[in-house]
Amino acid sequence: MGRSGRLRVLAGAIGAVLALSACGEGKPAGNEPAANSAPDPQTAMNAVFPDAVNGEMTVPASADTPARVERPVTVIAGDAGRFYLVTAKEHVETCHACSAAISVYYLRETKGALSLVAPYRDLYESGGWGQPGEIKALSLPRKGGVGMTDESGYTAQGCTVTNVSAYRFDEGGPKEILDRAPLGRSQDAIDISGAIIKPYTADSDFAVHYLGNSNSVPVDTTVMWQMRDGVLAPLSGMIPEAVAAGC
Repeated sequence: MGRSGRLRVLAGAIGAVLALSACGEGKPAGNEPAANSAPDPQTAMNAVFPDAVNGEMTVPASADTPARVERPVTVIAGDAGRFYLVTAKEHVETCHACSAAISVYYLRETKGALSLVAPYRDLYESGGWGQPGEIKALSLPRKGGVGMTDESGYTAQGCTVTNVSAYRFDEGGPKEILDRAPLGRSQDAIDISGAIIKPYTADSDFAVHYLGNSNSVPVDTTVMWQMRDGVLAPLSGMIPEAVAAGC
């Protein structure tokens, strides 16, 4: 299996199906900022790690952790020449129960050159099989700000679940604003997947469209969240019971 790992393959397949469904129903697209002049990941890596080879850094084994390789996941554009490099310390040896350590590096571009403003290393662990989950840019247009979402999950005894966490890139560092909201479940007669979509009400900041079926009962619903006291709080809709229950 390729470098992306089994969970990425699963997430990619789910995303493709949901994208087609959304197009057919006129659903909004993903909640990501429009592409702009963000530097390529290798350039961003070299701004943080001048000794990086092909945009990667080897992390030697220690008494507590095995050998890893720190690789760029994505570069997210902010405003006023600010960029955010997201990296994952991936395991060299495949490991079912192993996850990747996620770091975020705040960068600034001045006269065409990138420089490191602040490093936020090993914020949390993500994914499985030694690889991270699916990390994407997040835009919070109602109150401003950018960040990232992390879709991750696992399979156990024939049951696959996914969840999503969200972080906002605050001045003082990345802040978790959503902690592992249930996103999907596949088990026997249950097959429900959630896709992050653009909020389409004036008072919402984050939304997930759930689509599938639970024991032959169709599921097609949207749940929305709103920023309150610095975190995403439920605004309307309800996560499908079968998804919320998990495995």
